[in-house]
Amino acid sequence: MNVSQATMSQSTTRILLLLLLLANIGFFAYHRLLSGTDEAAAQIAALQISPEKIVPVAVEAVSSVAPAPVSATAPANAPAVLAVPSPLPAPASCAEWGLFAGSDVARAEAALAALGLPAGATQRRITEVDGYWVHMPPQKTKGEVDRKVGELKALGVTEFFVVTDAGPWRNAVSLGLFKNEDAAKAELDRLRALGVRSAMVTRRERFLKQVAFVLSDPATATLARLTELQKDFPAAEIKTGSCPASTPAKS
Repeated sequence: MNVSQATMSQSTTRILLLLLLLANIGFFAYHRLLSGTDEAAAQIAALQISPEKIVPVAVEAVSSVAPAPVSATAPANAPAVLAVPSPLPAPASCAEWGLFAGSDVARAEAALAALGLPAGATQRRITEVDGYWVHMPPQKTKGEVDRKVGELKALGVTEFFVVTDAGPWRNAVSLGLFKNEDAAKAELDRLRALGVRSAMVTRRERFLKQVAFVLSDPATATLARLTELQKDFPAAEIKTGSCPASTPAKS
């Protein structure tokens, strides 16, 4: 082989080696590029929210962490404020004087009129009484009535009154009214033991009207004068307290 051929052969070999080196470098660069792309894709996939991993949050869970509504109450360290209720009006005061029946009603009314109370300060409370009536039959004349009354007083009977209202029971002498028959019969036995022979028991319904006088807001002096009247009306009582609903207080 001559010199020119040898030189040509060496040049060819160098070119082949250079091409082979370039090919290796290109392959290596291509491989690195693919690897970097896969790694970036993997990182992106890791950051992605998968729809199948999304779990809906229950409404209760959301409401449990919702901000609490603003309270109208005072803070814990604030001084306590006591609610003071509005004062209630004091109940009206009344005095009740009674009970009266028959002629005692007019007598008691006249005694009240003598006290000079303001107009409208006194009202009547009328009660119609049912029950068993212990009484003496109606007398024909006033003389007979007076004789019966005298006999009762002589026997020590003081609780009675004469019926003066018009009707079939006028001039009867009432000796007591009782809610049940046994009590009426016991009183009748007591009267007969004293010597009252003509007394009897009768069942009556709403036949007797009893009257009480209600005084609105009476003064202390008025109550004192009522107490003095008790000597003329020993069976009557004075009761004080709140006014009945139907009885207005004096303005």
